[in-house]
Amino acid sequence: MGLKESLIRPKPVCILLKLKDTSKEWYASNLALACSSTYVHTTKLLKEFRKSNLVTMEVKGRMKKVKLTDKGLQLSGALNDLMVKLEEKEEEKKTV
Repeated sequence: MGLKESLIRPKPVCILLKLKDTSKEWYASNLALACSSTYVHTTKLLKEFRKSNLVTMEVKGRMKKVKLTDKGLQLSGALNDLMVKLEEKEEEKKTV
């Protein structure tokens, strides 16, 4: 297990990073599939994110479209930067 996996939980980070991609409409089902997570786990995480004002959910028929709030967008940007730095550190370890 690398530094990245020991510092952060992969599924929540994956969901926040996927939501940053606005070229696609995101729902709990396709987020779960994209992050190799279960639907139930994904919906629980999304509920936590909504309570923390990181995401909003817009009802569209029977589906709930998920979008990042401004706060969520800032957090996902910071997480993306952190992931890049951690990957650089792991690459440095491999070359030494």
